[in-house]
Amino acid sequence: MTSFPPPQARALSMAAEQKTGVSHAVALSLLFFLFALLSPLARAAEIELPDGPDRSLIYAKCRTCHDLQYVIESKGISAGSWDGLLDDMEGFGVELTPEERERVLAYLSAYMSNTPPPEPTQVASGDATAVDGQSVFMDNCTSCHQEDAMGIEETFPPLAANSDLFLAEDFPLKVLLNGMTGEITVNDQVFEGEMPPFGHLSDAEIAAVVNFLRNSFGNDALAHSEITTVTPEMVQSLRASEMDPEQVLEYRASLIN
Repeated sequence: MTSFPPPQARALSMAAEQKTGVSHAVALSLLFFLFALLSPLARAAEIELPDGPDRSLIYAKCRTCHDLQYVIESKGISAGSWDGLLDDMEGFGVELTPEERERVLAYLSAYMSNTPPPEPTQVASGDATAVDGQSVFMDNCTSCHQEDAMGIEETFPPLAANSDLFLAEDFPLKVLLNGMTGEITVNDQVFEGEMPPFGHLSDAEIAAVVNFLRNSFGNDALAHSEITTVTPEMVQSLRASEMDPEQVLEYRASLIN
């Protein structure tokens, strides 16, 4: 079965057209070629990168267009080559601030280049109140859902004024841990795509970003007494109950119906 780039790739190709003048068709063709190089099984698998500072930013930015198999297969290239690939990413429409680009390049140069990586670091699960949920959101969610959490029409659903955050206490946690695939309707708009898993984030980071979202972008008006503040322990307890993205979609449907 032929595999096509996901909606985020199509959105980025249109952004690239606006910024560079390269036609949408040409940009999309190049992205299709990139996706054709990656086997469906490799794309479906959850790929883990070496632990290190700003690893989560690599997941967030690189998976805007493709999964991490491309990063894994490029391991061993020089820091200069990674710098060139970041130019290509930005040419396709991935937005990186100078500070984000510096952090991404630092990680790729340290852990994915042709030099020996640093020793792994041990990161504690931590306390959700000690983690800045807004920073987790900015690093991991804005590439698709945008800084104002309004998403992109027909491509990425808004997180602002989104009642999905309150369907059940554990629902957004399951989405972050396992991803979700399929058609959903949010605020009378239909979206069909793939939400990748973010299980690489720590328990405290997942708890903090869900708490932040539930209290920001107008979502606090949707809150009800059955929903409590998420703790890292709640996230940890759900890690043992793995689901595939389709099962998360089915769980969502059961909560709505």
